[in-house]
Amino acid sequence: MKKFLLFLGVALCATFCVNEASAQIKAGEGQVSIALESNNSYYMEDKTLEKIGLVKPAERTRGDFGSNDYVKVDYSLGKFSAGVQVDAYLPGLYGYDMYTYQQRDTKMTGFLTKYIQWEDENWGIRLGDIYDQFGNGLVFRSYEDRALGFNNSLAGAKIHFGDKYVKYKFIAGVPRLYDVRSGNWVLGGDLSLSVADMIGWQNGMLVLEGSYVARLDSDMSNLSYIDFSQDYLDMVSGRLNFEYAGVSIRGEYAAKISEDLPNPMLKPAKGNVIYLDLGYNYKRFSASATFRRMENMTTPIDVVPMGIGGGNVMNYVPLLTRQHTYSLANLNPYRGSSVHTGGEVGGQIDLYYSLRNPKARGKYWNFHLNFSMFNTLDHFNQIYEMDLEGRNVWLDLNFDVERQWNKQLKTTFLYSFQRWDEEINHFDAPEAHYCRSHIFVGDVTYKFNKKHSMRFEAQYLASNDYEGDWVAATIEYNLAPKFSFYVSDMWNCEKMQDGLYGNYFMDLETYEGDHYLLHYYQVGASFTHNSFRAQLSYGRNRAGYVCSGGVCRFQPAYTGFNLAMTLSF
Repeated sequence: MKKFLLFLGVALCATFCVNEASAQIKAGEGQVSIALESNNSYYMEDKTLEKIGLVKPAERTRGDFGSNDYVKVDYSLGKFSAGVQVDAYLPGLYGYDMYTYQQRDTKMTGFLTKYIQWEDENWGIRLGDIYDQFGNGLVFRSYEDRALGFNNSLAGAKIHFGDKYVKYKFIAGVPRLYDVRSGNWVLGGDLSLSVADMIGWQNGMLVLEGSYVARLDSDMSNLSYIDFSQDYLDMVSGRLNFEYAGVSIRGEYAAKISEDLPNPMLKPAKGNVIYLDLGYNYKRFSASATFRRMENMTTPIDVVPMGIGGGNVMNYVPLLTRQHTYSLANLNPYRGSSVHTGGEVGGQIDLYYSLRNPKARGKYWNFHLNFSMFNTLDHFNQIYEMDLEGRNVWLDLNFDVERQWNKQLKTTFLYSFQRWDEEINHFDAPEAHYCRSHIFVGDVTYKFNKKHSMRFEAQYLASNDYEGDWVAATIEYNLAPKFSFYVSDMWNCEKMQDGLYGNYFMDLETYEGDHYLLHYYQVGASFTHNSFRAQLSYGRNRAGYVCSGGVCRFQPAYTGFNLAMTLSF
C-alpha cells in the first residue's frame, strides 16, 4: 500500500508542478535544457493470470513496483556543448533485458552517460558517450530506445569533418552493455563522397559511401570449449545513394571479413548482407520496395555463450515488415528467422495513392497497400545435424484506406492477412508449422468542435490456427489540448485451436489444461500542458512482443497501474 500511495503521489506532484515547466533556463551567455521521463508500473495480484501460469509469484523477485527513469541535462554556448544523462531503474520494469542481465546484485540500477563537444562549420569533436551510425547501421549503430530498454552508447571519442564534396568521421570507444561497459573496444571510420557535386550535376544526387568497423575482444577464455579463438572482428560496407526525377535508389553491401559468432547455436562464420531500397514518386502516387539478403550479420557487443539478450548488439538489422499500431494486427509480429538459421532473404513493397479534390480541401482518400515476405536460407541445422533447404517463414498482405469525409468525420479501414511459421519462433525444426490470421479494423473519428472529439475503434481477428479468434475495441474522448480519456478491451473470444504451439495457457509438459477466454481491459487518461505530458492507466496486459523501429522485446503478462510522464524545459 505504501508503494501504491507513493505511485499516486508522484503523479499528483508532477501535475501541480507543470506551471513551471515552460520556463527557459539561462546560464550566463549559454542555455540549459532539461528533459525528464519516468515510466512506472504498480503490479497487482491477478489470480486468473497466476492460475494459468502467466504470472509466477515465485519469480517476482523485484516486488510490486517498477520504474524506469531518465534525466537529461544539456548546456550549450556557441559552438560548445556538454551534457549528462542519468538512467535509473528503481527497479526495472518487467520485460526489460536491463534487469534480467544486469551485472549488479541490487534490485536498483543506475547508469551515467556524459559528453562534451565542439562543432565548427566543417569539423567537430566529441568526447564521452557517442550515438551515431554508419549508413543503414548494418555494421555499426549506437543508439538509445527507451521503449525497448536499449542503450549501447559508445564511451570514447568521435571526430568528423567535411565540406560540400567529402565527409569523414572516425569513432573509437567502449560500448555500453546494460548497466556496465563492455571490455571490448570498437573502432571505425566512415567516408562519404558527393559525386554529383564533384561533377557539377545540379538536377539529382549521387553519393558514394564506405565504412570500416573493428571490434577488439578483450577476453575469449569463456569460449575455450568452442573452436573460436579469434580476438578481433573486421567489417566493411559500401553504399550508393541516387536520386533523380522522383526515382531513388539506395543500396548497401556489408560484410564481416573475419569470422564471428553471431549466435551460440551457430558455428563461427563470416557474414554479409545485401540491402536495396527503391523509391518512386509522381504527383499523388508513391511506391517503395526494399530487398534484403542477410547471413550471419547479427553482431554482438560481447561474444559470450548465453548471448546476453537482445541488447547485446552493436549493429542495427531491423525487421522489414509493416509496424502496426492496432493491437490485433500486432499480436504476432515477425521476429526474424536468422536467430536460429543464421540468415534470411526477403523484403517488402509499399504503394500509396492519394485522391483529392482541389475544390474540396477538407475531403480526401488515402490508399495504402503493403506486402512483405521472408524465407530462410539453405543451411546446416545444428540440432538435427542435417542440411535444410530454405523455406518461407513469413508472409503478410495489408491494405488500408483513409477517408476524410468533411472537417468533422474521418474513417479508416484496415485489412491484414498474416502467415508465419511458428516452428522458427521456437527452434529450427525440419518441418514447418504455418499459422494464419485475417484481421479487420474499423476506425472512426468525429470532431464535435475544435476542442472536443471522439474516436471509436473496432477490430476482429479470425483464425483457425494458433490462438483462435479475437475481438478488440477502443473508445477515446479528447478535450484538446489538455485531456484525453480512453477505455479498451481485447478478448480471445474463441477457444484455442492449436494447443501445442499457440495455447500458452496449457501445461507445457503434459499439453493438457483448460481453455481460458480472457479479457485484456484497459482504462486510462492523459494530461498535456506545454512540454509536460502524463498518462495514467489501469488494466490487464497480454503477454506478447513490443516492437520499436523493427526491433522487438517480449513483454510478460501483468495486471496493474501504469504511469508515464515526460517533461522538458
